Amino acid sequence: LLVFSILLFAVILTPAYAQTADHVVINEIDINPLGDDSASISEWVELYNPTDSDVDLGGWSVASTTILKKTMTIPSGIVIEPGQFLTYSYQPVWFTDVNESVELRDENNVIVDKTPTVSDIQNDFSSWQRIYDGYDSDSSDGWKFATATAGKSNGKLIETQESESVSITVNSEKESYLFGDVAVIYGSVSEEVFILKPFFQPQQIEITIAGPNFNKIITMYPDLNLNYKTTLSLHQVLGVNEGNYDVSVSYADAIDSTNFSVGYEVIEKEIKEEGTLVIATDSSQYLPGQWVTILASGTEIIPFQGMKFTVTDNASNVITEGNIFPNSSDDFETRIFITTVNPGYGTYTIYAEYFDRSATTTFEVVEDFKEDVPISLWTDKAAYSLADVVNISGRLNQVFVGTLDLEILQTKQSSLTSDFSLGSDAGFKIIDGLTVQGDGSFTYSFTIPDHPNRLGDYRIHVSQDVGTATIVIHAVKNPEEFVASTEPLTVFSDKEEYEIGDEMIISGFVKDPFSNSSYLTGSSVNISISHEDGTPLEIVALPSGSKTRLNDGVVVAYDFTAIPETSGTYSLKLDLSRTVFTAGNYVIKSQYLDHTISKSFTIMDPIDLTDGAIISLDKEVYGLGEIVLLTGAVPPTGDNSIDISVTKPDGSVSKSGALVDSQRFSWSWTTPISEITQNIKTDDGRDVVKSNLGIYKIRVATASESQDLFFKVSEDPENDSLSKTPLFVSTEKSLYKAGEKLKVIGNVLERERGDEGLVVPDRVHIQVLDGIFPYKQIHESSVYPSQGGQFVSLFELPATVFSEGTYKVKASYLNLSEDVIFSVANDFAFGIDDDLSLLVSADKSSYYPGDVVVVSGKPNKLIYLEAY
Repeated sequence: LLVFSILLFAVILTPAYAQTADHVVINEIDINPLGDDSASISEWVELYNPTDSDVDLGGWSVASTTILKKTMTIPSGIVIEPGQFLTYSYQPVWFTDVNESVELRDENNVIVDKTPTVSDIQNDFSSWQRIYDGYDSDSSDGWKFATATAGKSNGKLIETQESESVSITVNSEKESYLFGDVAVIYGSVSEEVFILKPFFQPQQIEITIAGPNFNKIITMYPDLNLNYKTTLSLHQVLGVNEGNYDVSVSYADAIDSTNFSVGYEVIEKEIKEEGTLVIATDSSQYLPGQWVTILASGTEIIPFQGMKFTVTDNASNVITEGNIFPNSSDDFETRIFITTVNPGYGTYTIYAEYFDRSATTTFEVVEDFKEDVPISLWTDKAAYSLADVVNISGRLNQVFVGTLDLEILQTKQSSLTSDFSLGSDAGFKIIDGLTVQGDGSFTYSFTIPDHPNRLGDYRIHVSQDVGTATIVIHAVKNPEEFVASTEPLTVFSDKEEYEIGDEMIISGFVKDPFSNSSYLTGSSVNISISHEDGTPLEIVALPSGSKTRLNDGVVVAYDFTAIPETSGTYSLKLDLSRTVFTAGNYVIKSQYLDHTISKSFTIMDPIDLTDGAIISLDKEVYGLGEIVLLTGAVPPTGDNSIDISVTKPDGSVSKSGALVDSQRFSWSWTTPISEITQNIKTDDGRDVVKSNLGIYKIRVATASESQDLFFKVSEDPENDSLSKTPLFVSTEKSLYKAGEKLKVIGNVLERERGDEGLVVPDRVHIQVLDGIFPYKQIHESSVYPSQGGQFVSLFELPATVFSEGTYKVKASYLNLSEDVIFSVANDFAFGIDDDLSLLVSADKSSYYPGDVVVVSGKPNKLIYLEAY
């Protein structure tokens, strides 16, 4: 019996991967899948081709290397393509659960690949798999025990060898910029990298620019020449402040960094030396309407003696002049106003004189760079953690007013009360006023409370008759990992892969929903789910005559709506019910007004329950006082509980139950802590010893079906076993000498009996037959099996009756019959004889799939050779 399945995974791409094998490999194995391995063909091996060429697997084999040594040969004509996965199953009990190693051999029986020695006693959906597809580290460190991914990728590893590693460079056009300049950031990558999971896409370059109260992330792709370039406008009104800026770039696993400065180099206060004078301004650039603070210091300052200063514009016209007197610290300070009426743009110069000392400095008056909105509004970051301080700034761009109204609202809360104490579930809300400075700027700060309820989005709204401005910030657990989206509409799912029955969370963000007049009338986000090819979902068991998903020739997908919060965030929870979804790939489509976006996700069905429930025990033989663990999964029938009964060897029955959660359940029971025996007399006069050692039966029943499982309680569970067959018979030896006693041993397991106990009341009929047709009967007997189902019978083998040859033992029980062959030889002879022959026999004449065939043999005479 040969069963195999093939799953093709192909991508038109030939990236290099670290430590990838140059031959077909065993990529994943499951030696103990969920369920009874002896009852079904469920164990499997996954092969993977990491090379660039097709490989003909005809005549290759996959073999167990431990006790069973079962080998499956791949039929001719099977070809595995580059990047392809092939999954094979073979026979029940193909592999052992402990200390197993699996080999892949070519048509010449040469070992191509071999797994490390592994064990799996979990009996669940876990498998042994390479940590990356085709990853070959020549050690067990290259393998992991994780949820099975049969026929699918375990993940890819990008080449990290130094000679072939991906690299990226970054440069700034200048090391220092002035306000108003445009910073140019550029670089290149060594090669183009693609991401294979969760779907094929090119790798993005991520550029992070960080400076004083400034953080900006830019993502882009390299061009055809593997170069990239971006720019940044250095205007104070855009949040750029004076100081040093760090630029870091990352691409795949490669990183690089550079830096630049904006403004002027900060003039440190020099150590006052005799006869010195220093003058500076508080900034290097100013807008019309701002104040310029002039600072000066020096040595040998005389109280009440003024310093003369003169300020000229770019045309050398004197703007202002005067005297500054030292303060209590012997420093000089004054302010001048940059007029808004016909201001002169350009470089201004300050001249200072104090006795025989002089100093000079410059500053710039730049044209006001205003946004085309009434009010500009910024925060120092896009995302914050709990207890962070939020710094708000902004300015008026068109008309000046003295104050503005401010509202800060946590949008996820429905209550708008101003009670935002830490222990309250009420909504967070601040209503305050803002004072506008002479240059139209304003600032405000508040602290996000340190309470889990305060995670979420915050809407900051500034308004007055002249206009409004709104911005949304985010309070998250890891603000360093947060990347704000600039897209008008986004959609996400909380995972890329789901199992049937999981709960899915779909979320996203609508940019500026409050700016759309239709939002006020209740515009919602339309969310639909369809198959990856665009076909609609079919709902299972639609009532007769009900409408289908095809309406007037227009295909309609699985539809939902979500109302965005005032921050623009929307979300939806969805149960991935088996009545709607099957295993496969799906597409989420999100639409808001004229904007549409989509993303894909995958649903897996790890349990195939088309043939009924899957139920299994963790072991077959238990010792006294051990815990019996039963696990299983049932079809989606709606049953939320199951009935469980345990029939003991003495005939008593213990009943209990278990709850079903997402189609799965588990149950445990403790075996007796000590042996208890009881002598009873049956109706036919036999003396029977009943014991709590022996075979137990578990019956698991739902409203629609029931299953029986058997286990054994033994004093020596390590060396005991539970027979898999209803009737088993064997002989103590396969070869006897005439005159010896034949010992027949066997076991019965009557699976239909249960309510009256597992004590077998019927006898096993045993016959010893001649091995030559018509199989004449020589001996017979009838024996009662023990409580555990074992039976034993002894027969004499007199030389007058049993000559050399083969004989048969036949055991019959109810409607079952099994037989076994044994051989008889006469006295052993010495010397060489022409009648020398070899007696060969098997332990049985018929077998169940998964049984071990034992072949034995012996010459009819022993020959001794003497050397002279």
